[in-house]
Amino acid sequence: MRRIVALLAALVLLASVGASSVSAGQRTPRVNHFVGNFDMTDTNGTVIGHVHADFKEPTLTRMVPGTLDIFWEPYDVANPPFPFMPLDWPPVKESHAQLLAAWFDGGDTDWAGYVVTAGTSGYLCDYTAPWNADCRPFVALFQTTTSGPAPHLVQFFPGDDGVLFPAGRGSFVLTYAGPTGG
Repeated sequence: MRRIVALLAALVLLASVGASSVSAGQRTPRVNHFVGNFDMTDTNGTVIGHVHADFKEPTLTRMVPGTLDIFWEPYDVANPPFPFMPLDWPPVKESHAQLLAAWFDGGDTDWAGYVVTAGTSGYLCDYTAPWNADCRPFVALFQTTTSGPAPHLVQFFPGDDGVLFPAGRGSFVLTYAGPTGG
């Protein structure tokens, strides 16, 4: 009887060790993620807006990549800080995005050393008052660099030409595990 109990205990031990080694061999999913809560500045260092962003690559279980919101500092309508704001509108107070895609990449560049980029695209809506918004397609890149004009940069592309803004005070965290689709 003791031999049977010892044999059963040995089989249970082998089964538990085998199951833990199988689970240890499984790959943990790769997570690329951008989280930012920072001031966006012009090239002179003047704060023009506050960015709140939190996005990852979309998946079948989480299709919306995340969020992107900008709260603008007051500005003169004749001289908007953001070149894509409509000039015939009252000042834009907030911009909120409906994100459709997000991607991540990294590599060496001539202009800023090694650059890691978190990109997102969708529709950006500019609000001047409640129930008053103008929306358009856009692409935004959030970049961290090893050298160059600033360690953290934001670039917006509402069309073919992009505009670069340094990130000011606040939190800018880009977690990069590998290129999207890699």
